[in-house]
Amino acid sequence: MSVMRTIRTRKLAGWTLVLLVGYFMFSSTHWKLEHRPLYNKDMAQSPLAEDGMGAPQRIIGNPDFLERTPFDTKVAPPSNKKETSRPPAKVHEENPIPLLSDIPPPKTYLDPSVKYLGYMTYAGLTNQFIALENAAYLALRLGRTLIIPPITTNSHYDRISSQRWSEYFDLARFTAETGLKVVEWNDIRPLTQEQAEVGLQKAKMGSKSFPLWESLAEDLTCQIIYGFGDSEGLHTTEMSFARQFLFKPQFVRPPPRNPKTQVYDRETIGVRDNMNMDDIVVIEDLVDRYTGNEDQLLFLSHTFKLKDPIGRRGWFEAARHMYFRPKVVNYAKRLIEHRAPETKEDGKYIAIHVRRGDIWKKCTSKPPEEMMECITPLGFYAEQVQKAYQIAGKRLPIIVTTDSKVMEDHATMIRLGWRRLNHGLYTTEDELGVFGPAMVDAAILANAEVLIGSYTSSMSRVAERRQLSWHNRETLYPRTSSI
Repeated sequence: MSVMRTIRTRKLAGWTLVLLVGYFMFSSTHWKLEHRPLYNKDMAQSPLAEDGMGAPQRIIGNPDFLERTPFDTKVAPPSNKKETSRPPAKVHEENPIPLLSDIPPPKTYLDPSVKYLGYMTYAGLTNQFIALENAAYLALRLGRTLIIPPITTNSHYDRISSQRWSEYFDLARFTAETGLKVVEWNDIRPLTQEQAEVGLQKAKMGSKSFPLWESLAEDLTCQIIYGFGDSEGLHTTEMSFARQFLFKPQFVRPPPRNPKTQVYDRETIGVRDNMNMDDIVVIEDLVDRYTGNEDQLLFLSHTFKLKDPIGRRGWFEAARHMYFRPKVVNYAKRLIEHRAPETKEDGKYIAIHVRRGDIWKKCTSKPPEEMMECITPLGFYAEQVQKAYQIAGKRLPIIVTTDSKVMEDHATMIRLGWRRLNHGLYTTEDELGVFGPAMVDAAILANAEVLIGSYTSSMSRVAERRQLSWHNRETLYPRTSSI
């Protein structure tokens, strides 16, 4: 009997210990969450909150945009009759999407006196920025107002979502400095909550049949550029964009080549994935073919891969004028000061961009000894740190932005004294949205006293151009071979 009582006593003591440990673990975790830097409660009165998300500017760079006209209607005289709100749509108990009869199809609104240029977004965040860069230059050359599609998540993200570029970049300043009028896709094709839900569900379903979406989606004529929509199918990001905004691209071949347009050897200009001489792969060819085009909306299937053998005119005449909004820069400053408090004095730091992730795929055709071009050892970055110290004139703190999830990488960075940014510990996404972490990283790279990039990363290359254009600073790159 005493033995059984002893056993029960020990069990009770064991469970008590488990409960106490669990309580203290929860309390510790809760305390860390409540006191982590940049937490919402702490940020309420911070500089980050002063330039909050707010209502984004609607029609940017076009103050005379007073009348909106749907594609499918003629211009109607203004009416003094006020619109009456539509009664709430009926909803199936088992389906959160309202019934078809209660959802009107969305409309695309354009100013009848304006010609527009639109384009399909493409791939990851930096590639979408480069697609915007090329499209902006094309709009300048063709004298059209640019319609900017939202930043759209691709396979690197765990959700399907999109955000306006104006949430991160000062588009009003962009227009003032370039003379290019822009409007965002969300404004020319606004969706109700129900329409947006249908688009999101379709994006999640992919190519599966969805009659409700099919009945609401609008056909949109799309010019085949670089073979996309013809020999090259659309990728995940483009299709997600089209599905979310309920439109179906109807692809058409471009006009014939202008005989006076210069023809470039495609190997020489870096075009190895399209040898169809009828396809547009060069910016000047596109401009020549569509100059004088009378379509109100010229919508392109692709702009990212377009080549400019004359030089990066899209950067110099357009994209370098895309400056981060204060809330992005201020958040980056707060984050750096938390990881490196000594930067509070002068704000100076050295940034390293260590690209890992799926970048190794760029080197799959290379022999093993050349794989370092994609997966560069951290020791090679460390070599450049010494040069960075010399350029800066002192040993500034090292801030690392990286997508590496390898523990060995993290341990090596700690041993080297580098401060790695881990947005999972902060409220970056809560404050700035799903693309906030990448945008903050981009701002940190662009404004570093010295930047050390990853040679094959497009994000590093854009940061390099910002460094040179904004600060007149050269970017360092680690060697890519053991020789």
